[in-house]
Amino acid sequence: MDNDNDLIILDCPVCGEETDFEILKEPPEAVVRCTECGHTMRITLKEPKIYTIKTIVSYATESHTGTIELMEGDICAVGDLLVAEVGDESYGVEVMSIEQNDARRTKLPAEKIDVLWTRLVDKVIIRASLNKGALTIPLYEQVPGDKVYTVDHITTIGGKQFRVTRIKLRKGNVIERKDKSAQAREIKRIYGERS
Repeated sequence: MDNDNDLIILDCPVCGEETDFEILKEPPEAVVRCTECGHTMRITLKEPKIYTIKTIVSYATESHTGTIELMEGDICAVGDLLVAEVGDESYGVEVMSIEQNDARRTKLPAEKIDVLWTRLVDKVIIRASLNKGALTIPLYEQVPGDKVYTVDHITTIGGKQFRVTRIKLRKGNVIERKDKSAQAREIKRIYGERS
């Protein structure tokens, strides 16, 4: 679990939808509070396993072998847009086929996948967490992989305009310095706030 700002996305029994929860007491016996309605509940959280799945990335007549990281329980389906790592490079890819025990599947949980067959696309899904006072709003949008996001600049994701406060990269580091930027395919999550 990626404990940025100690937030986790869960189904809120009060709001009736998936929202960000603030972690008040650390797992495994966690206490969490919904950032939308303030509902507090106790849950048992186990660290999800991360699976590094062998991935074949095709582009025109070439194919390269790389990997895609998925969390335990993540359902992967043909047509999903993901980011594959090939060497030191990250590429936006579309899942074309999923292999399990030499058979092709259209949808499987991460832990059952042997190989992902993908093709290079220039689109990736960008994820953002927008803070507005005590509220955190999760945002998603499909964008070109080379779209640039810059710290301290105004951007729009999922129809919401905000100022970028920091960018967490896929490599694990966080950029927070004003005017530092990254391409969408390098970004794990963008953090921003509205005044």
